[in-house]
Amino acid sequence: MSAELQFSRSDSRAVAGSGPSVAACLATAQVCARRGWPVHPLSPGRKTPVANCPKCRESSHSPVGCPCLRAGRWCHSFHAATLNQGRIQQWWGQHPDFGVGVSCGPAGLVVIDIDAHQSEPPARDRILPGIPIGDHIDLTGLANGFHTLAVLAALRGQQSPAEDASTLRVRTPSGGLHVWYRATDNRPWKSSAGSSPGRGLAWQVDIRAHGSYIIAPGTTTQAGTYMPVDDVREPAALPLWLAQELDRTGHLPAPHIPA
Repeated sequence: MSAELQFSRSDSRAVAGSGPSVAACLATAQVCARRGWPVHPLSPGRKTPVANCPKCRESSHSPVGCPCLRAGRWCHSFHAATLNQGRIQQWWGQHPDFGVGVSCGPAGLVVIDIDAHQSEPPARDRILPGIPIGDHIDLTGLANGFHTLAVLAALRGQQSPAEDASTLRVRTPSGGLHVWYRATDNRPWKSSAGSSPGRGLAWQVDIRAHGSYIIAPGTTTQAGTYMPVDDVREPAALPLWLAQELDRTGHLPAPHIPA
């Protein structure tokens, strides 16, 4: 996989220096699709999906049933993600500067998105949702998602996903880290942003699963290139303890109760 994607550390540096190319972006999209990871285009140099067509921009409608998707257009972000190699060739062949997004849910991926934004922590009950952090605990130095995830892992007697060398990890241009895992069952894991009141694992830790996408390794934005860490290019199975924490924090749909 690394050879096809030009994913090695030396190749990644070359991509970072020269910017995206037909070979780099198209090959990334093609190989991701062959891995069963549906892909969709991102705006050149940005983390966001390519804009909808004028008609879709002018009207508010559900992606479900949108004729643009049936016609093979890239409207509606990750809803347009595809495994179709012909469509991928058309999209990136015509627009070689498109970045590559991977639709996590259909790909069977759960990605731990660790942010490294230096800021003051929120209230103690929002650092690790559902886990009380008493005033007697000194939080000096706790400043980002790497720290909160390390605390959660330590409380469970586990290794932080940020240190998990058995799985694909991708360094982001802002200093964050994407830790890719493979869901081991068909449960529809939900996405979340930080320690939001409704659903969240930890402060400055997002979950990319159903209903979201992740930026493919090797993609270059104006901020830099998403660089694989070390030599592992395969997502490992989602650790049991982490699956239990995601379940505890509301990352699975509520069970259906028959009327």
